[in-house]
Amino acid sequence: MKKQFITVLLLFIAVIADSQTAKDLFSPSNVKISWLGVDFSHVKLIGDFSQFYGAGEKDNAQIRDNYFPAWNRLILVEPDKYDIKGMLRNDSIIYDIEMVTKINSSTPNKDMESYNTPNYSKKDIETFVSLYDTKEKSGIGILFLAESLNKSMKEAYYHFVAIDMKTKEILFHERLRGKPKGFGLRNYWAGSIYSVIKEIKNEWYKVWINQSN
Repeated sequence: MKKQFITVLLLFIAVIADSQTAKDLFSPSNVKISWLGVDFSHVKLIGDFSQFYGAGEKDNAQIRDNYFPAWNRLILVEPDKYDIKGMLRNDSIIYDIEMVTKINSSTPNKDMESYNTPNYSKKDIETFVSLYDTKEKSGIGILFLAESLNKSMKEAYYHFVAIDMKTKEILFHERLRGKPKGFGLRNYWAGSIYSVIKEIKNEWYKVWINQSN
């Protein structure tokens, strides 16, 4: 009995030692941090996206199949502009968007259109994250979870989410507003992602690092 207790205790200590905290995200550590991408699987499109600034007619399936990967790809091919590493002051961040790319490709296009921003709660985000397949991953995963692209209001909302990849626990969460800008459907909404990255880099990071201490 005593031997079993010691074994359980050692396993518990090992789990605690291997767990991540928000402090690991905002201070120097050996914890691996991965950029997982922009999760569009729960996004709501508000307003008429069928005709968009010379882009021609676009339906929901085309937005899912063409633009979800295009928006994520821009972050990879233009890292100086979409400065994920600078956003969190960490040059060691690695890019690993395969999981999110797969999730985005399976988004039901019939559920994308809406008249209102859903205003997801942290509990909603926890539910979404609980479905991620992170069993082969470790460290901290960071991503933007897209809530809405609102053509009428000219705004987008994203949730910055940091998770412990082993437990799927949300270590840090913030809902942020992005301002779209640019010509054409791809560049216009990519502008909202750029806006959020820039805002985190210039403003929110300072707030968050104080909250984590």
